Amino acid sequence: MARRLNKRDKWALNHEMERVHEPDRDAIVSDGATYMKGEWGAKVFGNDHPITLELGCGQGLFAVDLARRFPDRNFIGVDVKSHRFHRGASQAEQAGPTNIQFLRTRIQWLDRFFGPDEVSEIWLTFSDPQEGDKRGTKRLTSAYYLRLYQSMLREGGRVHVKTDSEDLYERTLEHAAEAGMEVVGKTANVHAERHELFDEEIAESLGFITAFENRWIQDGRRIHYAQLEKVRPVAEADLTEALRMLQGPAERTKPRFPQGRGEKARVTWSPAGLD
Repeated sequence: MARRLNKRDKWALNHEMERVHEPDRDAIVSDGATYMKGEWGAKVFGNDHPITLELGCGQGLFAVDLARRFPDRNFIGVDVKSHRFHRGASQAEQAGPTNIQFLRTRIQWLDRFFGPDEVSEIWLTFSDPQEGDKRGTKRLTSAYYLRLYQSMLREGGRVHVKTDSEDLYERTLEHAAEAGMEVVGKTANVHAERHELFDEEIAESLGFITAFENRWIQDGRRIHYAQLEKVRPVAEADLTEALRMLQGPAERTKPRFPQGRGEKARVTWSPAGLD
């Protein structure tokens, strides 16, 4: 029987995958460096297809499923813990699809990776509700985060929020208004109403059910969904304030060792340095 992979095994295997990006944390956080910003289409995917992000992608299986369903789009799964998305990255590496990549970073640093109008859609699936987040710096659908997302979304770009938390759902609708985004679709029971309320493409995407989600459904919990649209550019002052609140002061972590790989040369860091 094969030994079960631990976190270190997954980190090592991820490092060998062309689809996994792990840029140097200190360069990004402390030195203000960017990574592939404005260049994902040309340098990574080799095309100008629309880019969709899944933030806090976990195992990455939803992102892989979307990439298979929509081959004319590009997808990037983002998570701070790369061992989580090892499963999805492995599936993509071994059997495709070819239109997906994975990025390790904290969400508050997205502006170092994606430029204006570079992203078409963002998915947030079952994010931590962060019910005690009074400042709005932890909840991934707070007004600060929504302004960050708008800085890279194209006009008309959308943020999709799927959650089992009624609190997160209701707060997201409030934050959307605060951040100047329009709620163009919503339901408090997505699996009962997705075909009735949404077009075929969205309904199909919402039909993907993870093992954890299936448990919640079996327990009788309703799944909520909100679709937010960027209707105007985010004001520079609002974005500056959002970045100040989300990013705050940066501190250097332990030294890391460079690992070259052609145009994707990068530096990896100690996993403990992120937490």
